[in-house]
Amino acid sequence: MYGRHPEVAAIIKGHETTANGVLTDAGSQLLYEKFSSNVSTVFGLSASVGGSLITLDIAATKSTVDGWISDLQTCLEEAWRKYDPEDDESGTEFMRIQSMSMDINDIIMNYNSLKYDLDDIELAFENAVRLYRSPVRSALTDIRILYNAENNVSGDFSGFNNVSVYVHGIEDTSNKFLQGATEGAQVDDIIVRMLRNGDVEYFIVTEDDKGNKVMGDVLNFEQIESSMNNNARVHIVYDTEQKNEHRQETSDDLAEKLNEMGLINETTKIDMFGHSYGGRRSLQFAMDYPDHVRSITTIGTPYDTNTLGSLADSARWLAEIIGQDPKNTSDYLDFNLDNQNDNEDMLYSNAYTDMRSEPMTDDIHHLKSANPEVYRKLLEMDITASAGYRTEQMVSYSPYYYQPPTEYKTSSDDTVSVKSQTGEILGELVDQRPQFEIDHGTGVTDPAHIYEIEDSDYIELIKEVNDKQKE
Repeated sequence: MYGRHPEVAAIIKGHETTANGVLTDAGSQLLYEKFSSNVSTVFGLSASVGGSLITLDIAATKSTVDGWISDLQTCLEEAWRKYDPEDDESGTEFMRIQSMSMDINDIIMNYNSLKYDLDDIELAFENAVRLYRSPVRSALTDIRILYNAENNVSGDFSGFNNVSVYVHGIEDTSNKFLQGATEGAQVDDIIVRMLRNGDVEYFIVTEDDKGNKVMGDVLNFEQIESSMNNNARVHIVYDTEQKNEHRQETSDDLAEKLNEMGLINETTKIDMFGHSYGGRRSLQFAMDYPDHVRSITTIGTPYDTNTLGSLADSARWLAEIIGQDPKNTSDYLDFNLDNQNDNEDMLYSNAYTDMRSEPMTDDIHHLKSANPEVYRKLLEMDITASAGYRTEQMVSYSPYYYQPPTEYKTSSDDTVSVKSQTGEILGELVDQRPQFEIDHGTGVTDPAHIYEIEDSDYIELIKEVNDKQKE
């Protein structure tokens, strides 16, 4: 077609048939448009697309296009292989093959352009799939919870009424929460440490000879099963699957795991403890599963947007220099375009995009208007938003008399403002706003913020909450 050489025209005819078959099977208007913009000068398209079902296999389509390129290259190689200059004294055949070569190279250029556009389509579809993944996943989790309830499906920890869940912040693991979970427990309580690599460790809380709470040896489930006491509390010290994942991803993951353990039911009550961004994660879980959460206790949580988090998300190269990982993420993608960033055109949402773009009041206000019943349940929870601060000395000099240094409280823990930590923007949702002096750390490189989770005052608060909140 288009006055092409017969060998090329025959090959192109086959490509045309294959292309229309691929487009018909896929049913994607976007794929049709990419084909049309790249190959309309090569062959015609007659496929019917735009149905209700899209079946898209970009890898297979790219492989098909690679096959087309190979067909043309083989055709040209064969023409040159057969060419004999002695039989072409006039040079006519040489000129014909040269012309065919130019034609083939032009077609191959169009095919390669199509392959680049296919990469864009694949990325667009991956982003779209990830955008709708979380609501679908949440719905499936809700269905599993309902199924388990209706059919009395139990898990390994079914029958325990009191559960504490400890959730860490960004760039961190749950390791620092082990001390607070242990000291805030009672003898015979069970600590379940869920590690990022998928391993699970079990401990029984005991006392040493000085009366201090300590964790026993690391056990497997079979070793603790026979000695489990349903009157005890289960303490889940949880590693997020990705250290900087978005709070919604953490909520979805936790719901799945707790349901599998038999801890999402009508009788089990969950007390959430969160440090830093772990507080946002805890509040998100409470919004998603308000019937199962009894209390939330946080410290160092940026309930408002956060300057340092925003800077790390905006200048990721700078954050990476100081050891942060602002691109670390899960498959979650938020519907809010402001709560997105991209890594080589792959969109993502994580803790950094969240702290840059959304104060927690955005979701709370939406919840209050869209689902006032859930908002009422949040009001009924015991929510404590505690804040860490440091004490510094200010020295004044006078040529006439000595002025002793005066102490003053800092307005932040070097990372999050006290105002943001105490959740002032959450208004009536927060019941208590205690403030604790943190004795360690100073400045951005070694902030007091990272020591809050092991602060004795906060650990005492954990103990008080666990003692108070008990069925």
